[in-house]
Amino acid sequence: MATTTEQRVLPLRLEASPVSLPVHGAFTYRSDRPYEVAVDLQGGGAHLARWVFARDLLLDGESCATGEGDIQVWPRWKGSEPRVFLAFSNGAKSCVFSARAKDVRGLCRRLTQLVPRGLEHRHYDLDAELDALLPG
Repeated sequence: MATTTEQRVLPLRLEASPVSLPVHGAFTYRSDRPYEVAVDLQGGGAHLARWVFARDLLLDGESCATGEGDIQVWPRWKGSEPRVFLAFSNGAKSCVFSARAKDVRGLCRRLTQLVPRGLEHRHYDLDAELDALLPG
């Protein structure tokens, strides 16, 4: 099965920041790694961080609060522009970004077109991965 990669850059807003810093999240999804999505945070001409997390956090976080620990995602429908919030924490530092809900919805729609929910196992051979990691 051929691997399909979806890359999409979304404008983000750094929440609770005293300075308005334009930030972009470069989201990458690969059909051969259907359970995860990566986001590279870029701002001020620099690569700020890379986070890899469960695709379900993004899919569920579009409509309800989800996640515990390092990554949490939730929608906020107040105001003129509904947004989806993404909170990242490494234990010592944390930050919260938000994206327009319509941008996240479009990204999530595309991800589930590539690999529908519940069919991830058809694109990822867990047994082969375990065989490669564990001594025979």
